[in-house]
Amino acid sequence: MERPLVVLAPLAEVTDAAFRAVAFDAGADAATTEMVSAAGLVRGSRNTPPLLERLPEERGRPLSAQLYGHDPDELAEAARIVAGLGRFAAVDLNAGCPMRRIVANGDGAALMRDHALLGRCVAAMARAAAPLPVTVKTRIGTDPEHPAAAELAHVCEDAGAALLAVHGRYASQAHAGPVDAARVAEAVAAVRIPVLANGGVLSAADALALLRATGAAGAMVGRGALGAPWLFAQIKAALSGAEPPPPPSPAERAALAKRHLALSLAWHRRLRERFPESGGPDPETAAVLDFRRHLFHYFRGLPGSAALRRAMGLASTVGGIVAAIDASFAS
Repeated sequence: MERPLVVLAPLAEVTDAAFRAVAFDAGADAATTEMVSAAGLVRGSRNTPPLLERLPEERGRPLSAQLYGHDPDELAEAARIVAGLGRFAAVDLNAGCPMRRIVANGDGAALMRDHALLGRCVAAMARAAAPLPVTVKTRIGTDPEHPAAAELAHVCEDAGAALLAVHGRYASQAHAGPVDAARVAEAVAAVRIPVLANGGVLSAADALALLRATGAAGAMVGRGALGAPWLFAQIKAALSGAEPPPPPSPAERAALAKRHLALSLAWHRRLRERFPESGGPDPETAAVLDFRRHLFHYFRGLPGSAALRRAMGLASTVGGIVAAIDASFAS
């Protein structure tokens, strides 16, 4: 039997190319872009194409492009555009995002309310993207009164999805509360296509427990990888029966954080070169702003993190962040 996959989950405003490159280097088997508006892509929004760019450090790594929307024709045209780029392993449909602004527009988790529409969206995308496979990321239902994991899995498989990722929480829970592994297991048992289990994976032990409880083909790791990309290597070691490696030392974390920051700067420089008309801050400022959502995760719970937080209030450049990290942890 093949080893279960360990995959980086898509996270809005988090899984950009820099973070994906760090995750791939740390052992992630595959990853997915931030969610991309199908309407924005089809209608030529200047803010959309940058989300589909990649760094050279990601080359050769399996990456899916995630689309969101609710119009089958629009999703099909967006899937056709993504397939034509020739840089992705699959096109993924977001049918689980619980963010209010997404759901209010009929997208994300709202698709779970209308199984017929979800099926039409998946089928349209599958036809348009072929031979590139179409996958779906969804949840176990909208709320505890409406569990629908097995039904949603059937709909997606029947419409032509090649793989399904199921978050073991209801949309009403967002990212809080217990993960219902039994409901994910219902989706796994309902279909022949591979199913990835998602939700609540903060350690190698969590991943093993979720896989044992669900029988899934792999584990999808989201927030647990923030500031801890070494989690992928720990999970893969546990899956092979080995002792997971310990978390890196403070100095090793400092080196990894600086590597992530350098990739973020390279990423924003690449975007400015490719899309000079997109506006926004200069590449260094953009990299600093983006990296702040990652920085403290790398050092949470360590002595020195409070000093770093104070220093960050004064750091507005990449060099300033590096100096703050070195002063707090590198030694």
